[in-house]
Amino acid sequence: MSFSFSGRHMEVGESLTNRAQEACKALAEKYAVGFISVNVVMKKDGYLFCCDIFIKTDSGNSYYASNEADSPTVSFDITLQKIDQQMQKKKKSERCSCRCRPEINSFDNSFEKQRAEENNAMIIAEILEDLPLLSVSDAADRLNDNRKVFVFENISNNAVNVVYTRSDGNIGWIDYKIKR
Repeated sequence: MSFSFSGRHMEVGESLTNRAQEACKALAEKYAVGFISVNVVMKKDGYLFCCDIFIKTDSGNSYYASNEADSPTVSFDITLQKIDQQMQKKKKSERCSCRCRPEINSFDNSFEKQRAEENNAMIIAEILEDLPLLSVSDAADRLNDNRKVFVFENISNNAVNVVYTRSDGNIGWIDYKIKR
């Protein structure tokens, strides 16, 4: 884990840096995820201390939070609590998506069997009973290493949309518009 703690318009003490590093390690252990990088920036603005935390995980997720308080330790603690809440929400949505997976059926068709044997690949039909009604960003949050494509009903226009992981690492979004 790459860890950096820097201060703007202030000196950052070793005790606060060590405390922050230990708290981030504990957070990573709590959610059983590896942190690739943790960047903490503490700024002094008048009498307030502003803490910004940016965390990138090995699962490809990024988390950011910011908070102001009258003490650097309080500012850091509240900001880390916000990151904890984001990670908890992400874990809950991943658990929900595991329970909402579509039922997978394969059809016994001799033509399909022959073709699959020739290509050494099976064609598996995925029957979707009910599409989840989500925003594009919520659907993109459901993508992970196990799920490269996610089909959903767009909350803004009730159209069937698809988000997918592109080969360049970005997220693609297909918004299908029906021509009339």
